[in-house]
Amino acid sequence: MKNKFKAIVIFFILSLIMLGTKIIAQTNPNGQQYTNTSIIIITNNTRFGYGFSITSYNGLVYIYYTEFTSPTTINGLIFNGTEEMNAPLPNFNDLGESSPALVELNNGSLMMLWAGVPMGSYSLNNLTILLQASILNNNVWGPVINLTNNGVALSYDSDENYIYLVYEPTLSLTYNNKILEELALSGNVIKSLNTPGIAGILSANNGLVIVQFLNGTYALVNMNNGNIEFVNATDIGFVGNSLYQFYNGVLTINDNQNLTFNLPIYEGAFPISWNNGYVIIAWRPGLLSVYYWNSTELQPIVNFTAQFTIIPRATISNNNLYLAWFGLNNISNGQGSISMAITPLPHQISQPTTTTTNNIPTTSTSSTSSYSSIPSTNTTSNKSLLSSIPIWIIIIVVGVVVFIILY
Repeated sequence: MKNKFKAIVIFFILSLIMLGTKIIAQTNPNGQQYTNTSIIIITNNTRFGYGFSITSYNGLVYIYYTEFTSPTTINGLIFNGTEEMNAPLPNFNDLGESSPALVELNNGSLMMLWAGVPMGSYSLNNLTILLQASILNNNVWGPVINLTNNGVALSYDSDENYIYLVYEPTLSLTYNNKILEELALSGNVIKSLNTPGIAGILSANNGLVIVQFLNGTYALVNMNNGNIEFVNATDIGFVGNSLYQFYNGVLTINDNQNLTFNLPIYEGAFPISWNNGYVIIAWRPGLLSVYYWNSTELQPIVNFTAQFTIIPRATISNNNLYLAWFGLNNISNGQGSISMAITPLPHQISQPTTTTTNNIPTTSTSSTSSYSSIPSTNTTSNKSLLSSIPIWIIIIVVGVVVFIILY
């Protein structure tokens, strides 16, 4: 029982490393009150660092998340419009599971990835965290597949064709033996790069992997030739096949329009492709905003008041935006909640533009737009599971806590 407790606690600590995010306390500088729409509480029983994933699939919206139980478990919900129902679960067979990631594969199947600690007794020297997967078929999850059989799976993502993994053969808090791997969907290793100092994977597309290093810097790693290109960003990922970057209040989307959005009051932002334009999710402590770029103008959709520390994810189904976010409620123990709002999206017929710079006012307002029916579109953000945090702080905390647990 003592070793079981150790494994669970260590698993929790490692998931903090894998899924870290910023803790920033800031008051509303403009003293505004932001308008909320109806908000659904997905769970109040999760913790800072535990990942969740949301996607639209076959006309339904799936959201899977980690609940802080003993041991940790993965639960899920399905939404059909606004109707809520329990989601099916794989036949988990581990000591604990965490950090689900949903991926729609190129063959049309829905895959779930997660980290699992297999049954056993562990110390710091033999801790095992496996990368596992299952495929949904007729709303039933198939057999659990071990994509790794040993070592420590620290961070992962998929571009629908391959799986990318930050892996350690043996747990080390120095980050000197990190390996970035490209896996086939079966788990077979295709390519492997030694990447000392890598902290985690943010996103991936066609062999190009966005990673973060211990010092907080971001880089694009080309798995085909091993080239590493460092980039300036506080948020970065892929929207479709296009790279987006957010840095110093500016969101850039490197598509055929080379769009640039000035978002000076926000600390992070990411786009979602929709209706020949983009839905833009932007946030700062206490504020979560939604905009729509219809290829001609930028329309504010809605603002939500939120906790100071938030981690948003989003997907679009049947002209509705399903926006979910983790909010930190208790900084002392990491307790937080996952909330979700369902917002209808506007539609305007417009002509595309070329190179454009769009300014968002420094004061935010809530707006109501006219809506009309358009063909159903299912789109999910490529928002990363890892965002910047001073990694050296995590290492110190992890080292102290693990020492206390084990000794």
